[in-house]
Amino acid sequence: MKRRFILIAIMVMTVVCAFGLSACGVDDDYTNLGREFVPFDEAEFVQTMATGGENRVLVSENGVAQFKYIVYPDELDLVEFDGDTYYRLYRHEVELINATKFMANTLNQMIYGGAGEIVAISQKSYDDSHVGEKAIFVEKTSVDGVEDDGYKFVVTDSRIAIVANKFRGLTNGVYDVLESEFGCMFVSQTYDYIPHLPTIYLSECEKTINPDVAWRNVYAYEALYRETEGLDKDYIGWHNKIKLNGAGNDDWYRWCHSSFKFISPEEYFDTNPEYFSMYMGKRVYEQGPVSGQLCWTNEDVYRIIYDKVTKEMEENPDIHIWDVSQMDTWINRGKGCTCPDCKAIDDAEGSQMGSLLTFVNRLARDIKERFPDNYISTLAYNYTAKPPKNIVPEDNVIIKLCLMPGDVTAPYSSPRSKEGEDAKKIVEAWGTRAKHILIWDYNINFHNYMMPYPILDSLKETNDFYIQNNAYGMFHQMSFDKGGDMAEINSYIFARLMWNKDTDVQEVYNKYMTVYYGESAKYMAEYYDRLATNVEKTGEDLYIYSSVQSHMAGYLSEKNINSYLECFDNAIETANGDQTLIDRINRAKISVLFVKGEQFSADCKGREAAIEEMVELCNKNGIDSLMEGEGNGDELQNFYDRNMAQVKAMPAIIIAMILGCLLILFLILAIGYMIARKVKYGTVRRKKKEEQAS
Repeated sequence: MKRRFILIAIMVMTVVCAFGLSACGVDDDYTNLGREFVPFDEAEFVQTMATGGENRVLVSENGVAQFKYIVYPDELDLVEFDGDTYYRLYRHEVELINATKFMANTLNQMIYGGAGEIVAISQKSYDDSHVGEKAIFVEKTSVDGVEDDGYKFVVTDSRIAIVANKFRGLTNGVYDVLESEFGCMFVSQTYDYIPHLPTIYLSECEKTINPDVAWRNVYAYEALYRETEGLDKDYIGWHNKIKLNGAGNDDWYRWCHSSFKFISPEEYFDTNPEYFSMYMGKRVYEQGPVSGQLCWTNEDVYRIIYDKVTKEMEENPDIHIWDVSQMDTWINRGKGCTCPDCKAIDDAEGSQMGSLLTFVNRLARDIKERFPDNYISTLAYNYTAKPPKNIVPEDNVIIKLCLMPGDVTAPYSSPRSKEGEDAKKIVEAWGTRAKHILIWDYNINFHNYMMPYPILDSLKETNDFYIQNNAYGMFHQMSFDKGGDMAEINSYIFARLMWNKDTDVQEVYNKYMTVYYGESAKYMAEYYDRLATNVEKTGEDLYIYSSVQSHMAGYLSEKNINSYLECFDNAIETANGDQTLIDRINRAKISVLFVKGEQFSADCKGREAAIEEMVELCNKNGIDSLMEGEGNGDELQNFYDRNMAQVKAMPAIIIAMILGCLLILFLILAIGYMIARKVKYGTVRRKKKEEQAS
């Protein structure tokens, strides 16, 4: 007995120790920005900026600017142009002028509170009347070592210079210098953090800053490229401030799913069905609920697309990338052409990318002599995601690699799920084959834009993984519609990492939360900590098409949701009536209210209040889309009606469930009673037989 007790004790201690080690593993190895949050110390930063010394250049002193002019290139002329001509020829120039004006206004606000114009902008002609005065120069010239849309930054006693080969590089330099040197932060499309710095010193320097990712885009409503009519176009948008050069799919004539733009079913199918994919033995342009494809081995298809692409290239000399890619499909729905010629290539290459890439490579080779600076892009997506065994993309081919469906709960460099492992393998496989890879990943739930979707903790490692595998571009897809979960901070950190892969994400997170949420930041960070920790503990996947209900036993359980709401209540209380902060907190709260409203719960009162508050906040913030591809204007009302109907029906549902449970209990008891009677009756009969036999 004593030995048995000792063995049991040892087993219990082993289990406890194993659990403890496991828990420690979460704390030590798991990146959790919310848990490690330390508020940004603005006072310390102001003191640092006001400290002089050796090789320190005085920029302003006690509200008096020492560099009173920002000089921009004199080749820029603001002239009235109409529509397309203005956009094509002058967009980047206007972006630069607006950025220069913004820099002057920002320095005025920073140094003097914006009460007077102590820093003005001027063109180079100012030199005639201001010889010898200090100035900030924004110069376009040939600069060695500057690549893509990077820039060079120089600080001396008499000159601060932002120099680049391209106008876009100058624009990036202006915004980057304001953040990296002067401490600004472009937090969202509606808020710029500008510190008050009456005295500013900068260190003497001469350094070249190049982006780590050449082509950068975040596909979220908040970061999209927009413009208005005339010369007041929104060329000072948030996408410029955070240096997203791919916003608006810049330099791309078509972006994706383009093959039917060249050969449309409406124009060609009736007369030439052989142009389209063979599917289940028939030529089709639809495959059930998804699109069909083109037949990539058909010679006429090649000739038509070649003629159209080259004509478009001749007509658009300022654009350099043409997309020729498959039509959209769903996961495991939709395939390429299975005609004998296409199938022979695909079978030999072990992927339906075989026939598509054969076509694209041929087109790329044929346009190279006439258009040496142009590229052909195509999608590696769903059925074409796997690279072919032998065919390698030409140097002027861009592979847009779509990580569908993916799983962002862990970095793709060290995935935790099958979907994550699949993404890792496919990135590594293409990374050894293609010179130009653009990663297209997915960072929100497409069926539930508002569902909490904590992705920040894995961004740095995943960004490094992409770069290590030859990614020249990144396209981070979130919500095309306004209001996706954590859209602003996700977009901002994505942008910072693409620009500089060595960005200290924890430091950026700390500053972002502090300047955006003020004293309430600690509770907003606590919310993120709880959210991310619960995902980690439960081992759940973050899948772009999962339902809220599928997570209700995990990180979106009723208990966890109520815990998150506590954080928001504390944050609002700490805001001390500051309506700006309260509005920002409530904007983030929508995601948790959405889940509370979707929960099948006996807390009818709490659920009803959450639904009412969520709809009210959505209306206040101009949010009307809850999932990808809807946009019918009725989504909020449908959400309200559906969930309120469940709330009102809940008493009847509970009664029905109780009655059902009682009925099941009655049946169990009845069956048990019948079995007991049968056993008892059998025992009695057996005893009688035994008595008769004796």
